[in-house]
Amino acid sequence: MNLSRRTFLRIAGVGALSLALPELALRRLVADDAKPLSQTPPGPSLVVVFLRGGADALNILVPWADKRYYDLRPSIAILPEKTQDAAGVIKLDKTFGLHPSLAALKPHFDASRLAPICCVGSPHSTRSHFDAQDFMERGAPGARAVNTGWLNRYLNATNKNTKSSDEQLRAVAMQSLLPRALRGDFPVLAVPDERVLNDGQLMGLFDKIYNDGKKNEPAKEGMGEEKRENSVEDTGKDTVETLKRYKEILKRPIDGNRARFPEDALGKRLKDVATVIRAGVGLEVASFDINGWDDHVNEGDQLSTRLKSLGDGLAAFVDDLGEKASNTLVVVMTEFGRTCRENGNEGTDHGHGGCMLLMGGKLKGGKVHGQWTGLEEKDLYEKRDLAVTTDYRDVFAEVLRGHLKFDSPKDFFPEYSPKPVAGLF
Repeated sequence: MNLSRRTFLRIAGVGALSLALPELALRRLVADDAKPLSQTPPGPSLVVVFLRGGADALNILVPWADKRYYDLRPSIAILPEKTQDAAGVIKLDKTFGLHPSLAALKPHFDASRLAPICCVGSPHSTRSHFDAQDFMERGAPGARAVNTGWLNRYLNATNKNTKSSDEQLRAVAMQSLLPRALRGDFPVLAVPDERVLNDGQLMGLFDKIYNDGKKNEPAKEGMGEEKRENSVEDTGKDTVETLKRYKEILKRPIDGNRARFPEDALGKRLKDVATVIRAGVGLEVASFDINGWDDHVNEGDQLSTRLKSLGDGLAAFVDDLGEKASNTLVVVMTEFGRTCRENGNEGTDHGHGGCMLLMGGKLKGGKVHGQWTGLEEKDLYEKRDLAVTTDYRDVFAEVLRGHLKFDSPKDFFPEYSPKPVAGLF
């Protein structure tokens, strides 16, 4: 074959960040293939969804009772009541409501399974997507030297204390490019897109590239370059084998009915994550991105469409898990919010404070968390954006402690000691 390994990986969409699990994990995943999937979860699961582009917090978690909200947004504000031409806000309390496209989440709020957080974000002043995303995923605002993600640091710190770490699939990225939050020393599988995953010819080429002529070659001790090459070969082979086993998990029979997921990319990802959680193979952390939230122009319809997919997908995910939902927490986050005042193109620009949505697990939901400061100009950050009253690192630390039972050690978040988020768990 004239196709180089590097070129093939690039074409196939499985880059060097698609790391493999140890051989024991592969043997665990193929055991008892014909049996229905286990209905007993081995431990808590955390699913992190990143809305890339700076989602508009004020039109997701709507301060419908604040008159100034409507003054600042004459064209794109969500109306407090339904009209002939537009749906009204889904009211949660006397201050806040959800965008009407998130109506599927209201029953979960009423059942205390949904906990929105207002005015959450970074203390750093950047309005750059790239910087803000990097800082958030590393849990280190402004610390450019930090090159590990907060989720990977958790996986690595708990590896020696996790009995299943060498036998089960602890972490997976539901996309071909590993999110920064999962980058670090602990190996995480990045799943390529469906085109690659289900292409038998491509997977066969992977086998040929990584296995041809390697099985019977003697080891060349003392050859540094050869050792490095062997390490790359081993990682490649393990990755291919893990992807095969991952596909087998998705195809196995599952006891019980399935929820109806949206027929889009987000719905497919959430359904696959739910399948792996229901498989009982030890999935502890899953993460993926949803792009396209940078609404500078014509925000109304575009945001509505994306939120409809998000709300329906999350509701289906929790419904599909059934009793396992109490052991699975979803965190929806974005790098920053948008300007409080709409711009001249019926959109919004890069802002500061934003919001988060937490769902499932053992949350104390049914209320909006965080400190709301209002929309008067004197209360806004730089007189234009929502203030940040809850540092996102505080939320991360609370999620690790309250859901995964992990107390983050000193400097887990570099040069920062998280403060409790009262009443979240």
